[in-house]
Amino acid sequence: MGKYLLFILMLSLGGFCFGQDKKEYEEYIRVANDIKFKDWPKAELNIQQARKKVSEKDLGDFYIEAAKIYSDVNYFDLALDYSARAYHLFLDKDEEKTAKIDGIFAYIYSQLNDTKRAISYYKKLLNFYQKQKKQTETIKALNNLGNGYLVLSKLDSSRYYFEKSLMIFENYNNPVLKAFVFSNFGKLNFIEGNTVKAESYLLEAKDILKNNHIDDEKSNYQVNYNLANFYISIHHQEKALFYAKNVGKYVVPNAVSFDNTNYLKTLYQAYQLNKEYKLSTETFAQYDSIRNLLNIEEKAVNVERLKVKQDYELQKRIDKIEQDRENMLYVIMVIILLLVLIICILWLINFRNKAEKLRLEKKLIENREKQLEIDNQMKEKMLVYKSMEQSKIEEIFKSLLEQVNVLKSKLKDSEIDEVSRIINEIKLNTKQDSWGDFEYHFLNVHESFYENLDRRHPGLTNYDKRLAAMLKLKLSTKEISNLLNVTPKTIENSRTRLRKKMNLTNTKEDLAQYLNEL
Repeated sequence: MGKYLLFILMLSLGGFCFGQDKKEYEEYIRVANDIKFKDWPKAELNIQQARKKVSEKDLGDFYIEAAKIYSDVNYFDLALDYSARAYHLFLDKDEEKTAKIDGIFAYIYSQLNDTKRAISYYKKLLNFYQKQKKQTETIKALNNLGNGYLVLSKLDSSRYYFEKSLMIFENYNNPVLKAFVFSNFGKLNFIEGNTVKAESYLLEAKDILKNNHIDDEKSNYQVNYNLANFYISIHHQEKALFYAKNVGKYVVPNAVSFDNTNYLKTLYQAYQLNKEYKLSTETFAQYDSIRNLLNIEEKAVNVERLKVKQDYELQKRIDKIEQDRENMLYVIMVIILLLVLIICILWLINFRNKAEKLRLEKKLIENREKQLEIDNQMKEKMLVYKSMEQSKIEEIFKSLLEQVNVLKSKLKDSEIDEVSRIINEIKLNTKQDSWGDFEYHFLNVHESFYENLDRRHPGLTNYDKRLAAMLKLKLSTKEISNLLNVTPKTIENSRTRLRKKMNLTNTKEDLAQYLNEL
């Protein structure tokens, strides 16, 4: 019993994890796609719900899926808008998804009878899929290009692309695509006037689907549609009506779509050819009502496209006005510059002697400042030299005192008094305040340094100030360590602490340069 419960718990956790991995917005998109032809308001509501749930990183994928749905139901203005947003996100970042968007653009423009633009996108798709060596997608692109050039009545180009797609089937088997290409190639042969060859290819396409038991709606729709129109064109009554009715098996009844209008148009023509005028009239009425609805959508798209075009033209005019204004500003600026230049030349001529005098005075001041700087540098060098010398003398005296104290412990009592006198005399003659002399000479050169240091960084210790003074004099770590009788490592640590106290730890500012400016 315990094992059974554990098994159920594991299944529940697995189902929970699986549900967590599935993206929430995808379910709304799936539902919208399933009901788009049955209940469009509800489908659109699901798209809006998906938009609320989609994360930033999945936004591009959502735009692509929404664009596909909108294009399927002929809301081409919205489909173009979503495709453009996705294109902006994926361009130069994801070639695979950019290709998907190109496919949507191509389909939309082909439905809007902007065949030239559709062809440009199909060519981009062809180049991409050929580089990727994707045979299925390559055949689709070739087939669409063949159809595009067929619409433009460029039959040689159409034949070129259809034949290229047929060549691929020599080493590749895909019955659905093969039926598509054979059917379209039959349509091309009919337009070229080769009725026998056209019928052969059209029937071959039908047999491919039948022999392979293919129920694919799109391929069956296309093959039967081309056959129906072929037999209508050659006035074969029975076959025309038979295939026209077959087309209806692969469309959504009463759907406002181009597929449905094409089917109804073909059917009423077949009825008319068979002199079934009542059915022809009824079918035409259905066709006309759906066509009117489609025209409304097309008009909405055209309005949107016209608006985009007008906005573009308006922006171009604004840009031209702005450019003209900038050009005028440039001309005015050049004129002003020329006037300023003339005035400057006149001023230079009139005050040449004065300028020369000012130049000489400036040179004199610079020389004095340079001399003063040299004097200060010499004073600094002398200060450092005296400090180092004094430090060495102090070390010598300290060493002597230590040695004498050692000897004192070894002498007789009669000699100790004499040695003590010598020690006292050494102490009296040793200068105890070498730092006082250093700071006295230092302030003669940099009289306001300590004041500026205290004002900017109050709370520094005497040791910090002395270290700052020696850094200002550009003494090396080794020189400072000699003066302070500590190791170079100690000086490095002291520098780090000083930087921290001066709030320079997280900056790139040089400490010595910073102190030099105080």
